[in-house]
Amino acid sequence: MRGKVMKSLFASILILMTASTCASAKLYPYCNVFIGTACFGMKSGDEYKYTSQVDFSFYEIKLSSEDEVNIYLGYHPASFDYEGAYLSKESVNGYLVSALKVDNQHHRILIEPADSRVPSVDLNISMSSDDKVLITEFIKSFRSCTRTKLETTCKDNILLQSVVL
Repeated sequence: MRGKVMKSLFASILILMTASTCASAKLYPYCNVFIGTACFGMKSGDEYKYTSQVDFSFYEIKLSSEDEVNIYLGYHPASFDYEGAYLSKESVNGYLVSALKVDNQHHRILIEPADSRVPSVDLNISMSSDDKVLITEFIKSFRSCTRTKLETTCKDNILLQSVVL
């Protein structure tokens, strides 16, 4: 009997180790911050500050790599330079995604809804780390979402798949 318990315990430990290894292969495996139009992942060591005003919300995010992302969620984002953008109004899951490389350390991403009753998401990225792995994985964690009074539903595919930092 004791041998069966030990084998079962060993098998459980092996499964947990395998699952842990698979989970660590992706830095942001979950969408754990929901902002209505989208969701994104935060992991241990990342920080964010949320501010809500009458007609917009603002997230100040600092990743463990010291890279920073400011996210505006509202109906009146700052004007966007579509002519200078390397990605302009790409249709993804009912949203229009545009991306602009301001310089080597600064990028801007605008997610506009096809439905005007949904707020835009405006990301301003400041990279201070030479290693782009963490910020790239953070951007890949974004998923498109729809929200009703009773639920928020998010797609499994990557919203910002065409964005290159």
